[in-house]
Amino acid sequence: MAWRLARAGAHVALVDGSHPREKPCGGGVTGRALRLVSAQLSGAPVPHGVAVERAVFVQNGARAVVSLPASPPPAHGTAVTSGTALIIFPRADFDGRLYDSAVAAGAAPVHERARDVEATSTGARVRLERGAAIEARWIVGADGANSLVRRRLLAPFSRAELSIATGFFVHGPTSRDIIVEFESRPAGYLWSFPRADHLAVGICAQADRSTAAELRAVASRWIARERFEGTPEPYSWPIPSLSARAIEQQRPAGHGWLLVGDAAGLVDPITREGIFFALQSADLAADAILGGRDVPARFRESLGDEILPELARAAALKDGFFQPRLTGLLIHALRASPKIGAVMADLVAGEQPYRTLARRLLRTFEFGLALELARLRRARR
Repeated sequence: MAWRLARAGAHVALVDGSHPREKPCGGGVTGRALRLVSAQLSGAPVPHGVAVERAVFVQNGARAVVSLPASPPPAHGTAVTSGTALIIFPRADFDGRLYDSAVAAGAAPVHERARDVEATSTGARVRLERGAAIEARWIVGADGANSLVRRRLLAPFSRAELSIATGFFVHGPTSRDIIVEFESRPAGYLWSFPRADHLAVGICAQADRSTAAELRAVASRWIARERFEGTPEPYSWPIPSLSARAIEQQRPAGHGWLLVGDAAGLVDPITREGIFFALQSADLAADAILGGRDVPARFRESLGDEILPELARAAALKDGFFQPRLTGLLIHALRASPKIGAVMADLVAGEQPYRTLARRLLRTFEFGLALELARLRRARR
């Protein structure tokens, strides 16, 4: 977004005292997310990532393997080749390339943390940690689940609106596979995502039903069971995970301010994938600001058209999605039907919307799985 605004001639300040940095994140970036920033990364070295070739799904020892379209990112030029499903990037590298391209386009880097944010009659004011202040017509909070902009100008997320993600960077081994093991207690999933020289291994579950210590113990046992050999480095971070009602009631914009990505709660409540929605909402915010009139209303309307309905559908399925009845049906169907594997590959890549998921499953003749999804959706209405 800073890249787009700066290229359009806007005066943009990037306030962040820590970029580029590694984040406690799986780092999975879908092909559709990369397509959103292909112009921004064009002509520059592409972040070094691992193109995932297979997704392995596990429940109670039963495994199902799904092949993914995997084209490795080129050394330079366009960010991704057509059809790539999922690439795992170090966030310091991926975010750093986006940051550098915005600065090259004219955005001014401010290497300080924001200490406070307040609305003014003409927009907003950011107070920096060393005492200076920046006056702006618009401030865009792209500062994550613990967003200072959100806390000052809207409201913080409640614990019930957050998930805890915790686990380990296991230094040494790597792979071309992602592994996802479904858990019912706590309801969620474990994952292993490969990077160039380590695995990002972790677990995610609702914050009001689990603690980081409990989840990390589950992840440690899983690492031992899967025999991931390497040096573990622990991490934890919060992820917004909103209910359907909270998503539908989102108003992440007001006089002088907008929220994007995790700060706006724009994360898939099932997969907890947020990078695509962060990039997409940033584009929508840039569109609204460059449009020049009724910016908050334009931004809220575009979110309602492009993002919020899909996230609300996911939230309606979330509570039942990780129950053994559904995940057992899913593993069985994946092992028996290549057509279900194709559906799951598209779901991993973000190309299969929840709106048509049950309908597509019905066309595969996996009626049990499709009907269970339909039952979950009806139960949440």
